[in-house]
Amino acid sequence: MKLRRVATATAATLIGLGVIAPAAAAGGNYDYATSRTSLSNGYLYTQLSTGSDFSHLNVRDWYDKDGGGTISARFGYSYHNSTHYGSWFSQSSGSSKAAQWSNVYINDCQNVVGFLDVSGQGTFYNAPVTGC
Repeated sequence: MKLRRVATATAATLIGLGVIAPAAAAGGNYDYATSRTSLSNGYLYTQLSTGSDFSHLNVRDWYDKDGGGTISARFGYSYHNSTHYGSWFSQSSGSSKAAQWSNVYINDCQNVVGFLDVSGQGTFYNAPVTGC
């Protein structure tokens, strides 16, 4: 999977001001095809990896929780105006939880946006990731 870097001065300015999350760069803002967003009690990650062929990818979300109380949450991702949810789970401080969707049909350069839906607190979105 070949990734390309995309950046603009306007986006960089908005990122610096904290107005928007960093745009996908080389597929993600953290590492190769991986995005990371800092939340008040940990880090939310979304990662794409190669599935069964070039048009299928694996989508993995995980949350490393390092503070706060126990939450009830579920992971999910959005792609092409379609939203997919994982199962609800409980998570306490000092733990990591993850969900993966295997062989998702992603055959273009549209962004995948992972998220953590926390009961009573709202939904926390990650920076977009792309397979291009």
